[in-house]
Amino acid sequence: MPGEFVARLLDTADVLLGEAPGDSAFRRRAVSAAYYAVFHALATSCADILVPVNRDAEEYARIYRSLDHGPLKSAFASGPMKDRKSLRLIGDVVVRLQAERHRADYLPDPGAAFSLEQAQELLTQAREAVALIDQLDEANRRTLAVHLLFKARP
Repeated sequence: MPGEFVARLLDTADVLLGEAPGDSAFRRRAVSAAYYAVFHALATSCADILVPVNRDAEEYARIYRSLDHGPLKSAFASGPMKDRKSLRLIGDVVVRLQAERHRADYLPDPGAAFSLEQAQELLTQAREAVALIDQLDEANRRTLAVHLLFKARP
């Protein structure tokens, strides 16, 4: 089951889409919330596998905060992240949601961003990615954490 914060981000996106489906600002915020739900699900998974016993520890917070938006795309494009089906499926959604979140947050024309159907589809994909992250076994969680948090050295 996803963490409470992740679930609340997904619920927030639902509320935004339901409350004002014709409002492009609400649709854009919903897409952004969908991406951040997946991002925080990844951060939680990484921290949980590396510091499984004490979420209050400074180490847990350091690991959680170590996940960086920038290298996500390249991390999911290499090694076991692209070779293992479950990780590849998560990566495909993360990369797409990240690109769409950039459009949602930075596109200058607010009316051209997303239709209601597009925003709903992105939210559905975010929910699926969160469920996939939650269902990962220990080995895949560890692989995910190592490849998302640590730079590969030649």
